[in-house]
Amino acid sequence: MELKDFIKFVGQKKAAVIFDCSEASCKSWRYGYRQPTINQAKKIIIATHGMLTYDSIYGPVTEIK
Repeated sequence: MELKDFIKFVGQKKAAVIFDCSEASCKSWRYGYRQPTINQAKKIIIATHGMLTYDSIYGPVTEIK
């Protein structure tokens, strides 16, 4: 499951609580306007108990330019 799908599934408000961030941040991640910082990505991975990974947040490492 990708980050945007997780946020859509649980809702922006609940995702913001789970990730300890603003609802606006979740909305911008869901729609691809921004990406989480590395520190926020660590929090997301921990908060979801590994359900979301680096690849599900940023995409496959092989696609990074």
